[in-house]
Amino acid sequence: MPTSDRLDAMRLNLLIVLTLGLPTLALADYMRCGNSLVNEETSPPELLKKCGEPQRRESATEDVFAVNAAGFRYKTGIQQIERWYYQRDAGSLPMVVTIIDGKTKSILRVE
Repeated sequence: MPTSDRLDAMRLNLLIVLTLGLPTLALADYMRCGNSLVNEETSPPELLKKCGEPQRRESATEDVFAVNAAGFRYKTGIQQIERWYYQRDAGSLPMVVTIIDGKTKSILRVE
């Protein structure tokens, strides 16, 4: 039976392996813009006021689907998706803000 120290070492090794296997998009709870912090609660107009215009914008319309009781997919509507890309400075990782139907949904650091 493994000792407590050995179990701790095994857990640490597992944590390291899992951490190294994370995808290249890392979650960010906030983004710094000068002296301001913005997060998923920040509205797009407030984001523009605090951070300025993004360096790049992408916009798309996507269908929204649901599944009925029989397991079949059906279209329930459409949603407007915008992605705003900010490169704060040359030494920092780019940030992407995803806005769905006019509401900020996520802020991600692109590695």
